[in-house]
Order: sequence, then C-alpha cells, then structure tokens
Amino acid sequence: MPTPMSFSAYTAALEHGDVVKVAIGISAEDYQHVLVTMRDGSRHLLRAPVEWLPKDAMLAHGVEISFDIPREALEAANAQQASAGSVLVAGMQILAPLLLALLLGTMLFMALGHMRRMRGSAGRLYEPDASRRVSFQDVAGQDAAKAELGDVLAYLRDPHRFDAVGAKPSRGVLLLGPPGTGKTLLARALAGEAGVAFFHASGSDFVEMFVGVGASRVRRLFERARKHAPCIVFIDEIDTVGAARTSSAAGGDREHNQTITQLLTAMDGIESSTGVVVIGATNFAEALDPALLRPGRFDRHVTVGLPTLAERAAILRVHARGKPLAADVDLDGLAQRSGGMSGADLESLLNSAAVLAARNGRKEITRHDIEAAFDTVLIGAERDGLRLSEHDKRVTAVHEAGHALVALRMPASDPLHKVTVLPRGQALGVAVMQPDGERVLETRARLKARLAYGYGGRVAEEVIFGREVASTGAQGDLVMVTDLARRMVLEWGLGEDESGSAPLSWSRRQAADPTVSRDAQLRLERSVQRLADEAYARATEILTRERAGLFALAEALLERETLTGDEARAVVDRALQPAA
Repeated sequence: MPTPMSFSAYTAALEHGDVVKVAIGISAEDYQHVLVTMRDGSRHLLRAPVEWLPKDAMLAHGVEISFDIPREALEAANAQQASAGSVLVAGMQILAPLLLALLLGTMLFMALGHMRRMRGSAGRLYEPDASRRVSFQDVAGQDAAKAELGDVLAYLRDPHRFDAVGAKPSRGVLLLGPPGTGKTLLARALAGEAGVAFFHASGSDFVEMFVGVGASRVRRLFERARKHAPCIVFIDEIDTVGAARTSSAAGGDREHNQTITQLLTAMDGIESSTGVVVIGATNFAEALDPALLRPGRFDRHVTVGLPTLAERAAILRVHARGKPLAADVDLDGLAQRSGGMSGADLESLLNSAAVLAARNGRKEITRHDIEAAFDTVLIGAERDGLRLSEHDKRVTAVHEAGHALVALRMPASDPLHKVTVLPRGQALGVAVMQPDGERVLETRARLKARLAYGYGGRVAEEVIFGREVASTGAQGDLVMVTDLARRMVLEWGLGEDESGSAPLSWSRRQAADPTVSRDAQLRLERSVQRLADEAYARATEILTRERAGLFALAEALLERETLTGDEARAVVDRALQPAA
C-alpha cells in the first residue's frame, strides 16, 4: 500500500536522485495523484495541483514519467482523501460546539463587565487614618467657611447630643465657589477633624444613558454610608447630577429625573441620629433643581471664595513647605500681586517654580523662578520655536506699546506690571496690568479704562502704520471689549443711555427674548456701541497726542523684548520731554 508523501519530501528525494519513476493521474477535481517509486522499491502517493508538473527537473534526474497510474494506487489515494475528509468533518463536529461555547462565554463575560461598569462606583471610601488625615490646619485661609461648618463638625463628633435637645442639624451642606478654591479639601478636612469615614463621588459617576442605572448607584452609595455612619458623603460637581429636572420623555432625561429623584429620597431618608452628612460642591448653583435646596436637604450654603490677601499669603506658606526658597523670594509680595488666583493656582505656581529650578540644576527656588512661573500661569508659556518676520515683530511691538501707553495714561486703569513682545500662549505679545490691592467691586471708570486699554493695540497700529495696514492681531482684544461692554450694559446697568432711563439688569437670554420690543433691543445695542465708541475715541486721542512716546516704547520693546511697568513709563516720559 503506497504511503502518503509531502511535496517537500518529494523535492528532497528528487534532488538526491532517490526517485526513479512517477506515475501521474488527473482526477475530476483538477488535482494530480502522483505515484512515486523510490530507488529502494518503496512507493508513495503525492497530491498536487494540475499546474504543477516539473517535467524538466524529473527528466534531468533520469526519472521515468508515465501517465498511467495503477488502479489500486488511485483507489488508495481516494481512500486516503476520504479518510482525511472524514477526520476534518469529525474535527469540525467536535470543534464547532467548543467554538460556539467560547464565543457565548466571551459575549457573556463582556456583558457582565458592561453591567459592572453600568453599576459603577458607589463612591470611594476613605476610612479614618491618622497617617493620612487631613485637618483644618491643612486648609489655609477660608476661616469663614470653617466657622460655618463648626456645628456640622460638632454633630459628626456626637450626633446624640443634638437629639437630646431636639436640634436638627443640617443633613446637607452645599459648598459654593469657583474651581480651585479648595471645596474638596475642605470637605476632607471636615471628615479628618471629626475622625469619620469620607465617601467621595463625582456627579458624573451617577450619569448614564440607561434608565435606572444612576438611581441604583445613588441607593448603593447611601446604603454603604449608613453602614459606616457617622460619615460624610461628598458629591463633587453635584450640578452634573442635580440639574433641574425636565418634562421630556427622552431616555437620557428620564434617567436624569430618576437619579435626582432617588437622591432626594435618599436625603429624606437620613435620620438625624444616623450621623450621615451629605456635602455637595458646585460652581454652578443656579443650575440645581430647586427641590435639592429646600430645608432638610441642601439647606446650608457655604461660600468658598477666592482667597483674600492674607489667605493667599497663608496658602503660599503652606505650599512652600518642603521647598527650599532662596533669600530673595518674597511670598508676601507674591501674595500681593496674585489677586484673583485660587489656592490651586497658587499651588501650581510654586510647583512650576520648583520644576524650573530643578530643570536648571539649582538647589533653591529663586525669585527668577517665581517670576517665570508667575508669567507662565498668568499669560502662558513662552513659545521659543515661533519665528516672526521683521514686519510682524514691529507690528507686535507697536500693538503692545499701544496697550501699555493707554494703560499708563488712563488714571482709573490698573497699574502696568509688564509688557513683552515674546510670544506666550496664543498671543504674540502681551501687556499685563495688576490691581494694586484687594478689590471686590468695579467702578464705571475702571471698566471704561479697560475698554480703552483693549482698543490700544488696534489704534496704535492705525496711528503708526495707517488704517489700511492694521492687522488681525486685535481679534482677542475686540472680543474682550465687546463682551465687557455688553456686560456693562446688560448685567451691571453701567451703560451710556442718552434717554436717561433708569438702569436695568438683563440676562443675555432676556435681551434676546422675542417678547422684548425691538426698540428696547436697539436701545441696548446703541448703549453698548456708545461705550465702545467712547473707548475707541479715548485710545485714539491718547496715542495720537503721544505718538512720539508710542514710537519710542515700540522701539524699546524691539530692542529689549520685555519691560516692567516702571521701565515702560520711563521710556515714554523721556521721549515726550521737550528738547533742551
């Protein structure tokens, strides 16, 4: 009985001269059965495509070729093929159920994983731990907010003391304030002071497109909280899950409505003796559902605002711990100049300064590092790779000189801190003004000075190069001027209305409401335009009158690239002095 032979084995045998005879038979399926007779008398069967017929190689090795394959050899070949086919079929019959089971198992595993993800986290739990404890001492500033949380702290330490006198402390506290002011840190510090567990969740953890998923997450969070009472449940960005409900029947709206309803129910189910306090944090309180704010829910509102001068100094000292500062670093002076910065901004500033010092191989953080980091936070990082043409450099210098000169000549303007033509962030140059002290309210005069400052760059280009050569560099300035003028008119009632009408405050939605008369809308638009026209005229008057100072300041910027406010003032004053 001939034995099967592979094509590679046949080729090797042919090369060695072991093949003496081949008999080729062609089947109906266009393949060849080749009976190979070896020199030792053994016979083998080879199956190959019809197009394969290496006659030349076989003749070169003296192989006898015939096309008359014996019948018994052909039957043996067919039997081998049938056997192989039956083995393949049997293998498929065995493998098919296994593959199907594997596919179903994979799909089930993925479905379970998706369900687990849909169930989501029920809030991250922070157990009381003395080694990682955060206290009020770690929260620099925010003394008023800490004081307002005093009764909540007392309640968490001893809930039964309140029950004894029939007092019902706040079960929900809403921390209100802009980003980076320390709302999360304050909540963790409250838990640390009380020595209770702290559950941290984000509003987005409860948001899903499938109805019922968010509500189940809320239920599981409060179930865990009751088991760990007394504790704090902190929901960051609560406006994500607590936004006002709608009457829409869409799937996403139904899911949101169910989630917030479950949150309301869970808060109502907290008994005063359980010791569970829910704290929410948001910088968008007006978006919250009114039902969340009624008594018994988030009825205690604590404002966590931007730090004052003293608080900024304290925050800087906290974040300076462990950082070697050079003798020339003045944290109090930095606090004076960093008005409007949040605690997170101040932390980032000192960290950036430390990174700069390490990058330059210094063992201490110097005043230069602080200044460079301050400029990066305030106006963006330098763009060293940007190369401007000489024309663009000159236009940029004139533009920034115009801003600086208007700021210097407007009595109500904030002091000029620095002007530079080094590209930073998205700007090719920048003139920076900084308040000279703490400020809560703005005046009409200061806002008008800011409008004139905004036009200073465009007007300077027109004064030096002509109106037709003015560039697109004023785009950001014009956006700022337009927005500020609209806010002065619509929100603050500080417009210039010739009719003598009493000032009103309009939201942008109200101003665009179709029920508002066209005459009223035109009056608002004219008031906005009047503010802009006045600011443009004021900038034009200053820069035309002091054209020599403008030109000198632009030349100084081209030469030195960066000037302080005092240096810029000195350049302008020298240029305007009468010749001796």
